[in-house]
Amino acid sequence: MDGNGKVQPAQAESWKVSANGKQIDFTLRKNLRWSDGSALTADDFVFAWQRAVDPATASPFANYFAAGHVVNAAQIVNGKMKPQTLGVQALDARTLRVQLEQPTPWFISMLAWPTTFPVPHAVVTQWGERWTQPEHMVSNGALVLAKRIVNEKIVAKQNPQYWNRSETVLKQVEYLVVDNAVSGYNRYRAGDLDLTWVPAEQIKHIQQTMPNELHIIPRLNTEYYNFNTTRAPFDDVRVRRALYLTVDRDLIAHKVLGQREPASTLTPPQVADFKSPVLDELNEPLAQRVVLAKGLLHQAGYDEQHPLKFELFYNKYDLHEKTAIALSSQWKKLLGAQVTLRNMEWKTYLDARRAGDFMLSRQSWDATYNEPSTFLNTLQSTSVENVGHWSDAEYDRLLKQAESVSDPVMRNVLYSQAEVRINQQAPIIPIYYQPLIKLLKPYVGGFPTHNPQDYVYSKELYIIAH
Repeated sequence: MDGNGKVQPAQAESWKVSANGKQIDFTLRKNLRWSDGSALTADDFVFAWQRAVDPATASPFANYFAAGHVVNAAQIVNGKMKPQTLGVQALDARTLRVQLEQPTPWFISMLAWPTTFPVPHAVVTQWGERWTQPEHMVSNGALVLAKRIVNEKIVAKQNPQYWNRSETVLKQVEYLVVDNAVSGYNRYRAGDLDLTWVPAEQIKHIQQTMPNELHIIPRLNTEYYNFNTTRAPFDDVRVRRALYLTVDRDLIAHKVLGQREPASTLTPPQVADFKSPVLDELNEPLAQRVVLAKGLLHQAGYDEQHPLKFELFYNKYDLHEKTAIALSSQWKKLLGAQVTLRNMEWKTYLDARRAGDFMLSRQSWDATYNEPSTFLNTLQSTSVENVGHWSDAEYDRLLKQAESVSDPVMRNVLYSQAEVRINQQAPIIPIYYQPLIKLLKPYVGGFPTHNPQDYVYSKELYIIAH
């Protein structure tokens, strides 16, 4: 993607789409090389894609190729077919053919996502899961991994084998690990960082003192909370809707965090070809929604003598903690709910979430391509991202029908109906839409400020003499 979110050729110099839109032939650039000097061929893409959909790999993005309607992808992910039957083949060293089950206008844009990148077959075969360790890792980007110190930093250096090395300015890039936005801000002010996140409480101060270094960029991201619908009390839609209705999204987005937009739908309104449905209940005054929510809880058997009790789960980060505290306070004040907060480090949090060890868990989704299905597909019954295990035949039917509709206007009608279904069943609670809010030193050039998918490539950056 370029700085405006438009597709650009990379490893492929060109591609040709068949008249029926169901076959795409990609021509790779001449003399592509892996960082160890070995030839990069179409076979490496075939291996990578088959590996991604293989259930044995357990990729969190296994459904990605199914969302792109690559032939047999859905059946492979569900264990009904072999990975080798995926609709991708190497016609020769430089020609990759992809077969789709139906025309998918957004498929080309999906190929900017890392799940579709090639993987070095020989290296993975030799080292298995250890192939990404610095001493073994082989890659094909403008930068290669030079050093990794866990919980401290990653160092990348120029790849001498990269096809467009002459256009890469930076010789080395260091990615430092910071525990929270405040730590990043302090290190930025100390000169340790050239680019970092912004603490919510510092935004107004930064706007006054460093306005030229603050960048607020629209981004296709939704922050939400996910119910575990297989466990009480959230196996009851009445309980889920009671919490869903009583979130003061404006307070969290504008006051607690700042510079966020309240979210009423899973799909952000900025997504291409999406028009948000009108969700009447969320437009009602909060006091009115509280009355409705209390009625739902009463029907489910909860009252002052028998209050709703549950655990709110999130990964450690200052903004997530602020949101969790705000939510628990709102539900205690408005519904008398007794909420216990639990936080974990990122990896432990992911493992617990995948294992279903949660009641109500923080979740976030960034668009992997600019089309509503990238968000809505995460709640399909078969999606590996559906960690709350919500299963709704009507929702699945709407998305399945949308897959076969080529007209974006008609497809949006179905997507809007799917969002209404989320509103009715409340498997999740959308909280806010997250823009990209960053501090950037004025001497850093090449940073994209109009890319809603937040694609930032280090190879595009450079340092201005200062």
